[in-house]
Amino acid sequence: MDAQSSEYDSARPAGPAQAAAIGGGSALPIRVARRLDALGRTTTGDPADAVVVRRVTLLAYTAASIVVGLSLLAWTTVVVPIGPAIDPRLPETALTGPLGGALLWTLFGFLGSLRVLRAPGGAGFVTFHLPFMAAAMILGGPTAGAWVAFLSSLERRELEQQPWYGVLANHAVFVIGAVAGGLVSAIVKQAAENTGSPGLGTALAAVSGTLVLSAIPTAMAAVTVILRDELSVSDYLGILRGRFGRVIVLEVAIAWSLVIAYLEIAWWAPAVIAAIVLMVWDNHPMPSPDGLTGLAVLDAFTRRFDAGLGPLRRGVLPGATVFGIDLNAFKAVNTRYGHDVGNEILAQVGFRLQQQARRPSDLAGRVGGDEFVLFLPGLADPEAAMRRAEEVVAAVAQPISTTVGTVVVGVSVGVVVLPAGGGVPAMGTILRHADAAMYLAKRAGGGAHLYDPTEPGPFDDGWVDIQR
Repeated sequence: MDAQSSEYDSARPAGPAQAAAIGGGSALPIRVARRLDALGRTTTGDPADAVVVRRVTLLAYTAASIVVGLSLLAWTTVVVPIGPAIDPRLPETALTGPLGGALLWTLFGFLGSLRVLRAPGGAGFVTFHLPFMAAAMILGGPTAGAWVAFLSSLERRELEQQPWYGVLANHAVFVIGAVAGGLVSAIVKQAAENTGSPGLGTALAAVSGTLVLSAIPTAMAAVTVILRDELSVSDYLGILRGRFGRVIVLEVAIAWSLVIAYLEIAWWAPAVIAAIVLMVWDNHPMPSPDGLTGLAVLDAFTRRFDAGLGPLRRGVLPGATVFGIDLNAFKAVNTRYGHDVGNEILAQVGFRLQQQARRPSDLAGRVGGDEFVLFLPGLADPEAAMRRAEEVVAAVAQPISTTVGTVVVGVSVGVVVLPAGGGVPAMGTILRHADAAMYLAKRAGGGAHLYDPTEPGPFDDGWVDIQR
């Protein structure tokens, strides 16, 4: 998986409880054992400590990734020359010699920004960069692979959605994979040549190096996502076993095809292969609005929501608020009046939520049967967010005229306030937090509830909302 998926941000925003843990005398010297224990848990004895542990650990891990990646880039540039096989043989141009070949493959690599595959819940992305990195690494060794990985993986999405240190860390992770993959490839090739099978050795070297190049960024991205979003290892592996696993195998095959085309046909052949791949790669056009409510459907909402988090991470906006919205006892309404009346109610609720998304930047979506979400960029004050939530509750709870008469439905709203900067978690984590706060509001009989990471979750005591 493309390590640009990692979006190096801290696990959660530091609220009042977290700030106290950072600045308080008793919480400052959190024991090493307690920190290590928190790495594998969602909570510790003190939930505020767990948030601090994850935040500090993730920031330290990000900084270490940058230092290691840039150090390896400098080391391989000074020590390991670029292999001659990468030379495109274009005399009297800037693209001549091994250095010109590395530049050419960097230009090829920029094509990878044209296609993006999104993981469920925003936990990651796959772009088309890896085949070009791998081909440059196979042809020119670790130095060529490292520079192509560092430069060509730059793309607009990460510049729009990540802070500067996240961008730098993503590229550093690619460098680590390219240097390690290039060294493994060289060792395998040398071992095969010593056995008298140079052809087989070249193929094995290419495959093994590419797998290492793919595996290291994937593993390093996994650490980031697990820490940031409080996912379990099995959850993350489930994502990899889905769409991403097949894509990685495909990219390894494409990388080998690019190398063969470059060596046996001409320097321009990889560009032709890439163009063909890009034409058949479905980039998922934005779906139409929900036919019943007029709101954004789940896929459209999550894509626009995820893009809207970028300005927060870069500090362009002061923060944002997310409302997770659910109608109270809507199942009972359907049972009593039928689904046609239920649809009339949903259509009216959708219209009212559209009115609550007052600014062009506001976004309202229908993410389930009677489940909705509002994303309000720029609303960063918790008190103001709760006032807006009460306005949403009042608007939705107004009587609704239907074919069987006037019906009143209650509503529960979970409120999540996001500060700007590196404390913005992934989209899926934010939506889980909004859902948890919404269930606590539902347990209290409706209304709005502000998410607090230090309070027990809605299902910690086995409570289940049967009525929905």
